[in-house]
Amino acid sequence: MSGKALNKQEMDSIDLAKFVFAFAVIHIHAGGGTVVHPILASIVNSFDSLAVPFFFIVAGYFFFNRIEKLENEAQKKEYAISYLLKTLKIYFVWSVVLLPSRLILSKSSMLGVLLKWFRTVFFIGDAQLWYLNALLIGLILILILKKSKINDTWIMLIGVVFFIAGIFVQKQLDVASVNGYAGFWKLYYMIWGKTIKNGVFMGMFYCMLGTLIQKIPQTKTVFICTISAFILYVVGVYFQYEWRKLLLPVVSVLVVESVIMLPLHIGSLGKWFRSMSTLLFLCHYIFVRAFECFVSQKEYINLRLLVCLHFYCLHCSSGLEIKIKELGGYGNSEMNRKVVVNGGKRSTSII
Repeated sequence: MSGKALNKQEMDSIDLAKFVFAFAVIHIHAGGGTVVHPILASIVNSFDSLAVPFFFIVAGYFFFNRIEKLENEAQKKEYAISYLLKTLKIYFVWSVVLLPSRLILSKSSMLGVLLKWFRTVFFIGDAQLWYLNALLIGLILILILKKSKINDTWIMLIGVVFFIAGIFVQKQLDVASVNGYAGFWKLYYMIWGKTIKNGVFMGMFYCMLGTLIQKIPQTKTVFICTISAFILYVVGVYFQYEWRKLLLPVVSVLVVESVIMLPLHIGSLGKWFRSMSTLLFLCHYIFVRAFECFVSQKEYINLRLLVCLHFYCLHCSSGLEIKIKELGGYGNSEMNRKVVVNGGKRSTSII
């Protein structure tokens, strides 16, 4: 199913890329409105939109690569359950951590906020945590299909069908948000809100794309295809063409493959980038909501405030990393996993 294991330099490249994309996620949630020029804004927004697909694809690769390396079904089952339970624990812990900020910023009653929070946690995921919700559901769906003896090709096709269906669903939700929700769309809105960011429409598809990593021939053509596809995607974003949504997965896979083909030699910094990318991703929205207390509309956060937000998140995450190390280190942290790297083991984060 998966290709050969990555070497240390290739892993370091992915770790650095995850760190960069963690900041892209912060930029999205801070409003992303600091770039005024429309062409430059399209380039930045296009880059930002690659972040979560990148995390899905890399997580899918590591998960199934590790399962492929295990010797028997019992070990594979044990690893899968352990991974899913640990990810679920992280998901619920950080959902609780984000709850106070919801209570402070919301104008609704405490009961109303709590009821909405429960719905959000069980069906969608609060803020950036939708990724973990979708990752869990996506991996579970794939494992169920594999358990049913459905081969990878058919699972990929099922994922493609759901992904394309998701684009249609999102379009209908956008229309319903203007004309009013009725019938099926009202039921959908009550459960999942006005988004397709879930394990059915996105998680399963992007995690399966992770199984393609290392199967694409590593030639200079990959770089050319990546640059060309990204430029075409930027054009689609600039003119708001619908086909850009179908191009995003292609660009995302090519970007992951290109990152792997640019091995780095950064020593122990790789582990730091890996740890910090996870912490930045998990904790940044607390500070985004704190900034919202001082800025009436986050779309108007200026460049100076955005830079301060990024560095404040980094500073606080560094402090949190030190505390985790004092409590036992990342080797025992729930935020890390073990993946095979050229015969050995190396910890890697959930993103």
